[in-house]
Amino acid sequence: MKTASQAMMSFTLASSALLASCAAQANPVETSREYKLLLDPSHFNYATQSTTANNYLTDAKQAISNAISRNVTGSWALTKTRQVAFYDTPTSCQLKQLGYIFRNRTSDGKSEVTLKFRSPDRFIANFEDLSSTDNQADTKLEADISTDINNGIRIVYSHSTTTPNTRTLNDMADVNSHFSGFADAYGLSNNLTLAKVGGLTINEYVFEGSEIDLGSIDASLELTLWYTSSPSASQQPVIAEVSFKYKDPNGNYTAKVVQRAKLAFDAMAQMSAWNSTSSLTKTAFIYAATPNFCSQ
Repeated sequence: MKTASQAMMSFTLASSALLASCAAQANPVETSREYKLLLDPSHFNYATQSTTANNYLTDAKQAISNAISRNVTGSWALTKTRQVAFYDTPTSCQLKQLGYIFRNRTSDGKSEVTLKFRSPDRFIANFEDLSSTDNQADTKLEADISTDINNGIRIVYSHSTTTPNTRTLNDMADVNSHFSGFADAYGLSNNLTLAKVGGLTINEYVFEGSEIDLGSIDASLELTLWYTSSPSASQQPVIAEVSFKYKDPNGNYTAKVVQRAKLAFDAMAQMSAWNSTSSLTKTAFIYAATPNFCSQ
């Protein structure tokens, strides 16, 4: 039998462990921060997209360098060509209603799926259980920073897990089997039908190779173009998005880094000759493509 002092020590240790656990949960770490800006798709067409991308980059380098007095290095090259599709339950869109998106990317015959929850509240996003039993799963909490219709700053926190996939995606079992935390939290039936939102498969082209010197951390600068079909030479993308991202697994971002990132983004947002004033975000575009997909 434990003495009173032993019992008190056990209680103290247990309480300390509980407090440590709660503190970890109550201080979610943003492992990455990504700034996103929509460009006018009419500036691009498939045949000359690489040249146009680097013309934009030349202008962006100058604007960013002037704003933060730091170097922007490298040039853009096409590094990723892949197919992207979003899945949800037809007519009810239960994933969207819960604040989730479920996305599949396929490249060179290999598939990876991402389950993502978004919220303007960092704590709410972090508390969603995105755990997976797959030892190759990658989970992150990311701040997505963009401009709204009035060019104000908008921040949404994305908690997501990405994992390799070998399943044919056609029902909720394909979500539940990959993401055990989601399955346990919501208990959606494995038999619920999943379908491509809007019936769309997007051809995605990603240009990478440029970096912004923010000081102690560099940000990777990239361009993403979306086409709704295999593009012809003169075809324009439906979405053109430029972004830059910087990461730290411990979220130890200095004041100078985040201030420079904000100034760099402001400079890009002021490049009015390139920027879109009406384009939808990628997720909004997918769900708007077939408005009755989510109709009850």
